[in-house]
Amino acid sequence: MIRHGMSAAYLLRDGFSGAVLTDGSATRCLLDGRPLRRPLWKREGYLVLTDLEEGEHLLQISRRGYRDEFVTIPAGEARPVEDTITLKPGAGYRFPRETVRVSLTLKKGGSAAGGQRIWLGTAPRFRLKLAQEKTEAGDEEAHLFCEGNAALLPIPGHFLMVGGKGPELVYLRSLRGETGEFAPPLARSHSRGTEFIPMQSYAADDGGLVQVLLREPGKLTGFAGGRVFEAELHAGEQELEWKMED
Repeated sequence: MIRHGMSAAYLLRDGFSGAVLTDGSATRCLLDGRPLRRPLWKREGYLVLTDLEEGEHLLQISRRGYRDEFVTIPAGEARPVEDTITLKPGAGYRFPRETVRVSLTLKKGGSAAGGQRIWLGTAPRFRLKLAQEKTEAGDEEAHLFCEGNAALLPIPGHFLMVGGKGPELVYLRSLRGETGEFAPPLARSHSRGTEFIPMQSYAADDGGLVQVLLREPGKLTGFAGGRVFEAELHAGEQELEWKMED
C-alpha cells in the first residue's frame, strides 16, 4: 500500500460495523487546524498524506454520522506512518435495535480520569490465535489461525494479544493465508494460543466517561497503561466503572 514519497497512510473504518469507509468525498480533513485542500484518497479506503513538513502534526477527521476523530502524526519516523482510524458513531448514525450501550467511567485515585485514552474491544465471532509454539520480541511475522472467516476481521487494525506472557497492543498490518505481519515488530514474546482481540481507541470526557456502542453482548476488554479491564455485557444499557491504578 505505502509507496516511496508518502508521509502517512490511514485506513478509515466504521467503528461500529467494522466496514471500511471508501467514500473519501464524504470526509473532511484538517491538518494542524487547516483544511486539506486536495487529500489523496485510495480506492481501498486509504487517506494518503504526502510531503508533510518535519515535526509532529494533528489530523482531524470529520464525517457526517460520526464523531470527530483526532490523530497525532508522530515526528521523526524512519518510514511512512501506516495506521487505521476508526470513526465512532455520532448524531444521525442508524443503529440496529439490539445495540448494546455502555457508559464506562474511568477513575484514578478516587477521582474521575478526565481525558484518559484507553483501548476497548470485544472478542470477534471468528477468533484469531497464535498458531506457532511462540514468538519473540522483534518478530515481524507469525503463524496465525482463525476459527472461521478471517476476511471478516478488521485487518489491518489494532489488536490486543492476550495470553500467559502478558498483554500487548499490536498493529496487524496484514494476514495472508496463515501469516500475519506486524508493524512495528512485536515488543515481547508470546506463546501458542495467545488470542487477538480487535481494539479501538477511546478518549474519556472531562468527567472520565466513555460511551461505547456495540453490536451484541459479550465480554468487554479494556487496555491502558499495561493493565487489562474485563466486564461481561448484557443486552440494552448498562453502567460500568474502571478503577485504574495511578
